[in-house]
Amino acid sequence: MRVVLIVLLLFTHGARANAQAPEETKQEIADEEIEPRIVGKPGALLVGFSGYVDKFSSSEDPLPALFTFQTDVAWFFTRKIAFQGGFIGTATLGGDSEDYPEGFGVPALYAFGGALYYFTPQSMASFYAGGEYRAQLTQRADSDAGAIIAKGGLQGAMSSRVSVFLEGGYGFGFTRGDEDELISRYVGSIGLRVRF
Repeated sequence: MRVVLIVLLLFTHGARANAQAPEETKQEIADEEIEPRIVGKPGALLVGFSGYVDKFSSSEDPLPALFTFQTDVAWFFTRKIAFQGGFIGTATLGGDSEDYPEGFGVPALYAFGGALYYFTPQSMASFYAGGEYRAQLTQRADSDAGAIIAKGGLQGAMSSRVSVFLEGGYGFGFTRGDEDELISRYVGSIGLRVRF
């Protein structure tokens, strides 16, 4: 009789343990931190890679289109504002770039810095707007004072870490052309940003 009671107690205890195991597993999963698909949050660091077309425009000279590769880093200072900086490398197509060994519209390396305002960064997609100052580092004319560009775009989260973005912008150079004309700039880009 004692043996039967011991066997029944062991069987009952095992059944209870098996019944509790799924609940414990569910609780462990619920307790885990699952990262949401969002564009950004305070303190988040975004590393971006993109390629785009950059076009100078002058009423006096036929300037070439620039094919561009960009890498940048953005840091969310607040919930909606991110500081951004990076480097840009360019190559040309068309225009009379051979007449311009330096200055506007030649293949060059640029550095830039600015800020972006995200409208809904804690969601899966967010429009943003901002501005940047861009300075030419190589093939730069002595009088070149850089350019300021206003831009806007849309960024959407593909996963908890990776986002895709599309942006465009317009700006102008602080240095005028040979005929004292304003040198304007049109930029557009598409790329990826990885959140850390």
